[in-house]
Amino acid sequence: AQEKIFMVRGPYPTILRLLRARGWVERKHPSMHRQMEQHRGSQNKQQLETETSNGGGQQGKALLNPRGRAEPFLETTDPLHYPWPPAEEKEEKEEEQCDEDPSAIHDLMSYLVQDQRPNFIWTSFLEATDRKLLQQDQVVNHYPRVDAFTSKEGLCLSLQNLLWIEQADPNTFFPWCYPLGTIDDQEAFIEDFCLTAAGSLLKLALEEAGDRLMETKQVPNFAEGASESHISHPMHSTARPGSPLYPELVEDALEVCKQHLEILQHHDIDRNTQSPCRTCINWDHFLQDYYHVAHEGAGLVLTRRQQNQCQDLLQHLAEQLPQLGMEGKLSVWILKPGAKSQGKGKAGGSGEHTEPPHLGGFPPSRCSPGITCTTWLEEVLQLARGCTAPVVRVGRWVVQKYVERLLTIFGTKFDSRQWFVVTDWKPLTVWFYHDCYLCFCSRPFSLCHLER
Repeated sequence: AQEKIFMVRGPYPTILRLLRARGWVERKHPSMHRQMEQHRGSQNKQQLETETSNGGGQQGKALLNPRGRAEPFLETTDPLHYPWPPAEEKEEKEEEQCDEDPSAIHDLMSYLVQDQRPNFIWTSFLEATDRKLLQQDQVVNHYPRVDAFTSKEGLCLSLQNLLWIEQADPNTFFPWCYPLGTIDDQEAFIEDFCLTAAGSLLKLALEEAGDRLMETKQVPNFAEGASESHISHPMHSTARPGSPLYPELVEDALEVCKQHLEILQHHDIDRNTQSPCRTCINWDHFLQDYYHVAHEGAGLVLTRRQQNQCQDLLQHLAEQLPQLGMEGKLSVWILKPGAKSQGKGKAGGSGEHTEPPHLGGFPPSRCSPGITCTTWLEEVLQLARGCTAPVVRVGRWVVQKYVERLLTIFGTKFDSRQWFVVTDWKPLTVWFYHDCYLCFCSRPFSLCHLER
């Protein structure tokens, strides 16, 4: 007969209830049996023994079962003495109040199997068990070295190494992402940020030219037979009075995108073509000008030749870059802690995307351990290099291209959440439900409010 004995360590009443409903028998932790025996005695004596036990210094020693065999879990003064979130503590107390075992049948079965080895162990963290003592037929709900699946940094590195094990391009199904733990990774991100800004500038230039063209079409044209040369002159900007114009900015962006396209098409193999970010373009000035255009409404001067070049280049880049369409034109990036679950922490952001970064350093809220959206390269680098939050180790950041053109439901952003279970590494076996659930944002989506 199949043995169905389990052990739960931690406040997991739902797991406990569902396993019991499936015919599993709980083997309580030895510490819990001692507590049950103490509970039968005097309340004052129990309190005294508990206080003495809490100072006994026995944490970390392997436990012995009634037959004297070593157990694969470590002794603690209180098996539930972990920093559980308040919500889980409340759930546990409510579960105790609504006791589903009034006849104590489950306690009796637990007592009968107290010298049996549990087949399934559910614990909050792997360190609660001694892996060296685990038997072949014992299953624990944690694997060692699972950062490749359970952390943002691990997922990012797994995507980078995908080409060594699979003929697949991660850029076709996952936004650009970079770990910021090394100088090489930071340089790769800076180059991608600059290239994205150059492509975004071409999109902004075409958008502005299209707006002017629509305004021109609304004016009646009584000059029939006008020659084509009349539209080959520079189109005057319709930017608000006082807005600066950058006639050479589009030429710089065109040159960068041309070199980038040559590299993507492998035309640089037979000649010494430098990376677009290593050209003679002054990237500091270019990015500052791009910020003025993208976030402060500065105008652009665009000729018909430049307009045609922009359209042609963007079309060819779209054939090489599957994510070009979703990138948008504001160059928004999202910075996440590399190994902090659920991105917990005070969420930061640039707020209104028209706000320039603080030259003397960012406010404390910008250096939070939570997820941050920004449109400024300087802010990403300063956050990654200068954050002193104790929960974020130096270099443990991941930066990812934000999806600016995304699917919304009634103008609201949502996430599709899917749980999965890894049951084996060789071969890799993953189980997940066909159904998932959606998590909706509480406010309408807008790129003007990145803190949302």
